[in-house]
Amino acid sequence: MYFATGPRGLIANFVAKPTEASLSTYSRRSFVQGAAALAAAGTLSAPALAQSPVPIRVANPAADDDPIGVAAAFFAKRVRELAGSAAAVRVFSRSALGNESVALESTIAGNIDIDIVSNTVLSTVAPDLGVLDVPYGLTSPEHSWRVLDGDIGKALDDHVRSRGVRVAGWAYAGSRCLMTKSKPVRVVADLGGMKLRVPPNPTYNAIAKAWGAIATTVPWPETYLALSQGVVDGIETAPGPSFDQKHFEVAKFLSRTDHLIYFHIWVVSEKALQSWPEPVRAAVITAATEAALLNRRLRIEQERGIYDEFGKKGVTVIVPNREEFATSLRPVQNSVKPELMPLLQRIRALA
Repeated sequence: MYFATGPRGLIANFVAKPTEASLSTYSRRSFVQGAAALAAAGTLSAPALAQSPVPIRVANPAADDDPIGVAAAFFAKRVRELAGSAAAVRVFSRSALGNESVALESTIAGNIDIDIVSNTVLSTVAPDLGVLDVPYGLTSPEHSWRVLDGDIGKALDDHVRSRGVRVAGWAYAGSRCLMTKSKPVRVVADLGGMKLRVPPNPTYNAIAKAWGAIATTVPWPETYLALSQGVVDGIETAPGPSFDQKHFEVAKFLSRTDHLIYFHIWVVSEKALQSWPEPVRAAVITAATEAALLNRRLRIEQERGIYDEFGKKGVTVIVPNREEFATSLRPVQNSVKPELMPLLQRIRALA
């Protein structure tokens, strides 16, 4: 008899070690007959053996050690825990699948399965989300969660689903600020004539113009280069993502205007979702919802100390008179589309 020495269990210790003679008499026909018998008994399933795991592609716009990247790694781990070998997650970091607009289009088309996209970019295809871009409309992260984790968030998700993706969770991206190359911004007049990078969104263009700046659209991955080459004099940004992009190397002033609260939204492709078996769908939605909440917590924790970190990198952090900046944006606040005004009023009521 052949006795196994490894941790194979008791059965291995009582299996006879095959000899050349026994192998020569063990014909292919015998093997096929035995396999068929096992399959009939439910021990071996040919379809199960042939089935490949569902590939889940995740578009991560940030680095692996950014709160988004950490949450994306958590997502992959949770899908493995919940779906086992039925799904295989691959995370593409630092906009490897294209900038935010390109990645969103690919997610709607079903070529990307999970996208972490800013509300500003998502609002280009789901205009109702523009209500979140009203300057000084959301007063704090706590106010934001009362809005987004409740009925208003559900209504916005319904709107987003009609565009081909569904919201799995709302993550915090930061309270918006300004970073400038060489000129500090302490009052609105300091922005006069300054070329200011803004996202591809009409509200952000309006904000820059209301402050007297020249709105300049630059894709997010290209902002570092735009600053270093003088294509822009400053950027409208959020502190955490800017720190991740090392903007402190090329912009030496940061003004905490806090004019907007910004979000990264975890969305799932509806086209992809409907093509998956139910266990995979459930696993992905659960994992993405949990990952978005982790992303939210990590970014809030990061932001608490981010301004000190900027200071350590040689950036001068300025706290301006926010009331002056808010007053200058009243025309932008009042230019909300009439159909969104009831929603904005509900948001303000939750402050």
